[in-house]
Amino acid sequence: MHMRVLAAGAMATAAFITGALSGVGTAGAASSAPGVTSNSITVGSISTQTGPISSNFSSLIYGEKAYFDYVNAPKSKGGLGGINGRKINYKYALDDGGNTTTFNQLASTLINQDHVFAVTGVATASFEPNYFVEAKIPTYGYDVTGNWANEPNLFAAGGSVIYYPAESPEVAYVAKATHAKSIAIVAYGIAASNDACKAAGFGLIAAGYHVSYTDYNVNYPGSTVATDVQRMKAAGADFVISCMDVLGNINMARAIKQYGLHMTQYWLNGNDESTLQTNESLMQGIYFGTAHVPFSASTSQYPGLALYLKEMKKYEPKYIEDEVAIQGWESAALFVAGVKAAGKNLTQANVIAQTNKLPVFTANGLITPVYWGTTGHSGDAPPYCVAYIQAKGTTYIPVLNKGKNVFNCFNSISAKKGPVFPLPTGTPEPA
Repeated sequence: MHMRVLAAGAMATAAFITGALSGVGTAGAASSAPGVTSNSITVGSISTQTGPISSNFSSLIYGEKAYFDYVNAPKSKGGLGGINGRKINYKYALDDGGNTTTFNQLASTLINQDHVFAVTGVATASFEPNYFVEAKIPTYGYDVTGNWANEPNLFAAGGSVIYYPAESPEVAYVAKATHAKSIAIVAYGIAASNDACKAAGFGLIAAGYHVSYTDYNVNYPGSTVATDVQRMKAAGADFVISCMDVLGNINMARAIKQYGLHMTQYWLNGNDESTLQTNESLMQGIYFGTAHVPFSASTSQYPGLALYLKEMKKYEPKYIEDEVAIQGWESAALFVAGVKAAGKNLTQANVIAQTNKLPVFTANGLITPVYWGTTGHSGDAPPYCVAYIQAKGTTYIPVLNKGKNVFNCFNSISAKKGPVFPLPTGTPEPA
């Protein structure tokens, strides 16, 4: 259920955001905005922290909290000492339990009773934007529902659009590199899972790839996928694309090993370090695509990664290499960038306006660029950038990249076309 958010747009430099977070400034000016005092900004979040699907969402709050701890820490201890004279009061981290009714109740509570300035972390399959749009409150989080687009106050990490057609060239590049001749595709029977796989399949077929087997209705959590593997074998598939979650993918990998298939696997979900540690023998050689600098990349070459690993180790060490926690870090970093840009005019409307003027955002050189000023809320324009990683031993290694840069960027949704070099301006590059 974890899908990367693909954003795109115009040219600029990542230095803008790096410079925007350079200091504390003087004490905050008075503000009548909700949740704001002369020295603090109160924010909150809503995520699924308990229940059967909580593993897909619960860790967002830890990446978010770690970034705010970094912002609030004194400069003498490696922090920023606040932002524009104010510290972030991360007061509310609410749990919707995976229930839509509960989510809506909590949204109303945060906005109408707690009077938070912003909702800086949303991670749930129950997200409904109504309250946030009506209240015009700055809202940030992890998009798996596809309903973050267009509204100017909704800022999903990595861009507010999940542009599924961009999966085609990304998957095709791996298929070509591994000399795949027959492709299988599997996904759950829900839109959050199968939309991406269907788009990839259509693109691959249009480009002339042989898609020999598809099942877009696998029962959650992959309880019937062993049957699919048998059918893949009968179809002669040597490459499989999976849009299932971790449980389904592990079930599939186990069946592939059981039936003696020699096939390349490309998963859209499941590249957390803990998953690999637990399932090392099943996951060797499996490919993934990420929208951030891989955790195993050189920290000397990527200062944004160095900062993330350092602060997560200090504040939330259990979640350092967690793919949802990093979404929380990105969300918090974008909120802070908007607050910094708003300066003395700290209102919700101005934070929204200033964020939508950001020429490029990379979370301090950690993620592929999001051009909020142009396509952050539409996301259908190239380039589409991805970092490929592969499970080797007990870690994920950057692969299929060119030189020291871990990213590949595509200028078209056509699966016939490969990546472009040099990379677009703003893409995190070695220092």
